[in-house]
Amino acid sequence: MARPRTRRSVAIIALALSLAGVVSVPAPASAAFSQPLSISPAGYDSYDQQQTYDRQGDALFVWVRESHTYPHPRYVEFKSRSYNGRWGTTTTLSPAGQAPHSPQVAVDDDGDAIVAWRAYNGVDNSIYARRIAKSGTLGPLITVSAGGVQAHGTNVAIDSDGDAVVTWAEWHDDGRVLPMMRRYSSSGSLSPAVVLASTPADAETPAVAYDREGDAVLAWANDNVVQARTLSADGTISELKTVSAPLSPIDRHFTAKVTVDRDGDALVTWRHWSDQGQSTSVWGRWVARDGTVGNVRRLTPALHTDVVNHSVAGDLDGDMLLTWDLFSTGHLYSVAISPAQTVGQPVLLSTWGRLHSVRVDDDGDGIVVWQGKGLNNSVGSVEARRVTRSGTFGTTEVIVGIGVDPTVAVTPTGRAAVAWERRFQVDLQIQVSVDPYFVTTQGIRS
Repeated sequence: MARPRTRRSVAIIALALSLAGVVSVPAPASAAFSQPLSISPAGYDSYDQQQTYDRQGDALFVWVRESHTYPHPRYVEFKSRSYNGRWGTTTTLSPAGQAPHSPQVAVDDDGDAIVAWRAYNGVDNSIYARRIAKSGTLGPLITVSAGGVQAHGTNVAIDSDGDAVVTWAEWHDDGRVLPMMRRYSSSGSLSPAVVLASTPADAETPAVAYDREGDAVLAWANDNVVQARTLSADGTISELKTVSAPLSPIDRHFTAKVTVDRDGDALVTWRHWSDQGQSTSVWGRWVARDGTVGNVRRLTPALHTDVVNHSVAGDLDGDMLLTWDLFSTGHLYSVAISPAQTVGQPVLLSTWGRLHSVRVDDDGDGIVVWQGKGLNNSVGSVEARRVTRSGTFGTTEVIVGIGVDPTVAVTPTGRAAVAWERRFQVDLQIQVSVDPYFVTTQGIRS
């Protein structure tokens, strides 16, 4: 599926660090983040934050707000921030009587957004969604999943014109767990729900990503296989593909992710647990726009046998960065993967990095954010390293000395917004730090 590219291929220039082939790299100049700002309302606990940017650099932050008072009602809330730093008002998305969890947000090119979340409504766990216009106007509340079953987890993706896909895992009384999807058009219409696979019947929530033409790739771990399907802009769904290798039937797969370039070629990644080796590693397989399945390979080094989490991001040309951490040491690593499917040498980013995320802009400049050990006996810290399109990492920046569960988004030109949770006596608040800089081929400048 790889095609000739006119722009640079990723290269990492480095010195050997260990027998595992890990390298360290020279650092570009660094730029400071803004001072932390609490964006959630005082007097509540707020958590499960997510954020995203549109192509103009306007940001949208969502989270769950929970009351301290019994019965502890919860709501999904959001707040916008314009490209020039102007904050909007805090607005509630979810209705009373729900107990929402884990909202997910996606935004189209023009700044119109969709937020999806799971909530218990007193009878079922269901998936809900709501649109937010760039102006802040709310669309109607939509129930995405069917009643009478239990829906868990949700993902959402949106194309450049505002057509969206919502996914979830549907639990049935007979023990089946099925991967589900539903299209939600920019006009507000809902297509019928689709069962993406019925065998095996122990699926996780599908990951989904769009290319610039409105075609999407969906992938999910399903017990001892990883499966995928493509979705064209006209709504056509491809035949079911198995993307994991035919390994031991008692091996297991977890947390599939999808990264798509501008043309619709995708890398599907997942964590693979080997019964024989009693080890966990990250594997990947390429899926072409036409649904052709390419090579499958292990993406993390053979000596890294206890991978806990992984994150992956790619630019429009298909250059990608993969990050992972190890359970035994807490070490955080990254590796570059080229459009030609060449996997570079691993880079040690931090000797302690949990709950990490990597994001890159259109041209491959980006940032890795993680939770560090914390300073002055705090629970955790929020730390980051920038990376240029050439694969060169900057030095570690401590964004804040007290904070946990960081999330990050970047603009098409590389500006970053990092959010995290911080406990203030009674309140748990969402804090944000915004990067006023962007990365260029000459380094980092304002």
